[in-house]
Amino acid sequence: MLKLGVIGTGWITKQFVDAAAATKAYTLTAVYSRHQESAQTFIDQTAPATAYTKMDDFLGSDVDVVYIASPNSLHASQALAALDAGKHVIVEKPLVATAMEFEKLDEALRKKPSLYLFEAARHVYEHNFQVVDQFTHHHSIDGATLTYMKYSSKYDAFLAGKLPNVFNPEFAGGALMDLGIYLVYDAVAWFGV
Repeated sequence: MLKLGVIGTGWITKQFVDAAAATKAYTLTAVYSRHQESAQTFIDQTAPATAYTKMDDFLGSDVDVVYIASPNSLHASQALAALDAGKHVIVEKPLVATAMEFEKLDEALRKKPSLYLFEAARHVYEHNFQVVDQFTHHHSIDGATLTYMKYSSKYDAFLAGKLPNVFNPEFAGGALMDLGIYLVYDAVAWFGV
């Protein structure tokens, strides 16, 4: 059983923890949040674990796998710190905000080849994606229009004048980095760079 530590206490982290627990391969043991209250509330709603508000203490714990669901701009630095601490890492999409961040993670993985780094972009493994993938690789296609729409749970706050992290460019937020990234992955997988 792998010991799971999570960074972030939002709804997507709860879904991930529930799914991980359902596999019976993971057990939640550590939760990192900047706020003790947020970490404890998350633990109370999911599973017994230790709450951490200091990243070094969290990464120094005995977790095997770290799941990262923090603001996009923190993904690379937190993933790098987790790899440096000898942890496997699963990062919510997008894995990184820049090519340079990816290069740093790639270099860290070359130094520690026994570790794994995954991006939580599960749609590329779903049946419908695979059907389209097979079709695009076996048929001539002259063009495509890819769209994705979803009403963000944070959009009402944005309309009210607030700036949730998911919309904040300072946190590598915005439509492209949040939902638009799915279309980028699709286009590259189906049609190439």
